Amino acid sequence: MCLALGVAVGISSCGDSGSLGSSSEQNEAETEVESARIVVESSENEEQSVDGEDDSSTTLSDEFTAELLAEHPFDCLNQELDVFVNVFGIYVISHSSIPRKYIEHSANVVAEFMDNDADGVVDDPEVHRFLVDNNFVVPVWTEELRERIFPSLSGSFCEDNLGWAASMYFGEDSWAFGGVRQAGSWDTNLEEIWHVLSMGWYHTYPEYFGDEPGSRLADAMDSARGGQFRTVPESYPESAWYRYDDDSCDYYCQIHEYFYWILMANIDALSPEYTNKCADSEDEWFLCTRAELQQVDPLAYDLLNNQGFNLPTNIPVGDYQRRVTGAQVNRS
Repeated sequence: MCLALGVAVGISSCGDSGSLGSSSEQNEAETEVESARIVVESSENEEQSVDGEDDSSTTLSDEFTAELLAEHPFDCLNQELDVFVNVFGIYVISHSSIPRKYIEHSANVVAEFMDNDADGVVDDPEVHRFLVDNNFVVPVWTEELRERIFPSLSGSFCEDNLGWAASMYFGEDSWAFGGVRQAGSWDTNLEEIWHVLSMGWYHTYPEYFGDEPGSRLADAMDSARGGQFRTVPESYPESAWYRYDDDSCDYYCQIHEYFYWILMANIDALSPEYTNKCADSEDEWFLCTRAELQQVDPLAYDLLNNQGFNLPTNIPVGDYQRRVTGAQVNRS
């Protein structure tokens, strides 16, 4: 479910401790690479921003950081929310009424999308910079919380300085703990969190991924829909393989949904070997695998795989494991 775009992020104050999981190290033959699970630790005595002021002291880092916090740098978010996870400077925002494992899973998915090769550094620094500079957040809440929180932001610094794109709704959306392969069910985090993070791709590479007519992504979508439809047609051509028929979803929205579908097919997240997601969505999209995407939608396949971009290639499972060299482990 997409949200209206507005533009909150930074380093926050102390909160109670929590983690994405316990630490682990694992030797691998020949490569001498170790795998260390990242722990989300609470931060104490950090410099805190004043609500309504630009925190110019915040340093943007491409390297992995994750903190579980009880407060956000912008006080206007702290009036109704009390759980925040800072992942690479992108905040998952939530409430203590939401079970911790759901928040942590979503935070892990953010980390896995941003650092899909798990080397501890974001895969695309420019996309990362856009998301952090424009203060995008990933809400994990309920419809009730959302309806209570939005009015509280009216007239505050947060109203115009938070980046909204999509949310995860506890009690409505699906969390596949352990990942879609292990759970055998769909993980809505793959869609909604990608809707948030993909905002960086639209704005950083407009020629390729712009969400306006004429970008390579838009051209691929026009081909997939069987024509360039600025509004949803009464019916799509029989040859179309992308047929999103929600009248409220304009051309801009259609591109966002298409980007999600082609990425999920490209990383095989829709494979019928794992879940029924593709079969359940066949009226809208029916290319379930990377091989099918390559065969049926060559423009999308070429864009995702042959243009030199560091897009995700692995399915996030909600269990971010940072891979570091032995030398890096010794320095830590």
